[in-house]
Amino acid sequence: MSEGLGTKRLWTELDLVCATGVGMEPIAADLCRIVRHLVKADAGAIFWMGDNGLPAGFFHEDSDAAVRDLFANAYEELFIGHCEINVASLIGRTDFDCGHLIAPPTEYWKSNTYNLLVRASGHHHTIDLRIDDGGRPRAVILLFRAARRPAFEATDRDRLRLGLPSLRRALQMPSDTARWTPRGAPAYIVVDADGSSLLFASETASSRLQHGNLVAQGVPQTGRLVSPPAFAAELCRRLSNELRPALRLPVPEGRLHVCAERLERTGAESAVLLTLQHEEPDRITIVRRVLALDISPRQKSIVLAAASGASRTDAAAQTNTSAEALKKHLATIYQATGTRSWSDLSRAFAQT
Repeated sequence: MSEGLGTKRLWTELDLVCATGVGMEPIAADLCRIVRHLVKADAGAIFWMGDNGLPAGFFHEDSDAAVRDLFANAYEELFIGHCEINVASLIGRTDFDCGHLIAPPTEYWKSNTYNLLVRASGHHHTIDLRIDDGGRPRAVILLFRAARRPAFEATDRDRLRLGLPSLRRALQMPSDTARWTPRGAPAYIVVDADGSSLLFASETASSRLQHGNLVAQGVPQTGRLVSPPAFAAELCRRLSNELRPALRLPVPEGRLHVCAERLERTGAESAVLLTLQHEEPDRITIVRRVLALDISPRQKSIVLAAASGASRTDAAAQTNTSAEALKKHLATIYQATGTRSWSDLSRAFAQT
């Protein structure tokens, strides 16, 4: 495959993944992979912001548990300060949105950010991209190269910025009608009535929270939970007014649906059961199936239109394809997918 064709396919992948309308968190791994290849980086990370202007969660392709634990549980203590150039400082910049870390100031190399996070993960060179929505910073992408690799340059910055329109679309929040499918069995945590003490946590619950990379929730990245995650107290407070309060926490690959209910225990104080269910959006599952097909970028767009329920006429308009060209593309698509008609194609890829 030529570099030009390979690059075109990557841009098409980025457009299709970002247009899924499931939010950025469930597609974080896909986004890291695509933009990493576009700028020929070694690894990538995405951080999404909470309402307090600090990271609420993240996805990192290759950091180990010790590094993730520092970021998740000691962020404000270790990584905020005038020498620290990272997510917290980058989201506050108003001059430009990309490339602050291509040539950082001298003090950066002595900072906790570089030594405890970047270098500890085996990286040296960094390039950054802030993604805003309506004037509000919503996410930051960081890409890394090892010390032996060339530093990022202005050409890398310019190429990365080309992805901004698609990446902004990825911020679109899921609609209430979007379908989410539970993956795996539910996991359980039991806390006291106000959510301040942990009474029980299943191994699955500990693992699920660790893989969620939740910042400032008090979840250790190794071992078992030793105290309730911070959201437990919120759910316990809501029990005074709600029968079964719930919340949804965005995490890499989907979201955690957490609900609370009281447990009345004979001869003991009441406790609260937290049920954690990992959910994944059906839409991204469909898109990944389409991307795995060995067909052209335009043909992938046509298949995705079919999966979305579009008619042949609508699909031709959406993909800027003439009726005659669509007929030729469909011959290839039917062969690649084992389908025989437009309705057959639509059914095959609308199912997950």
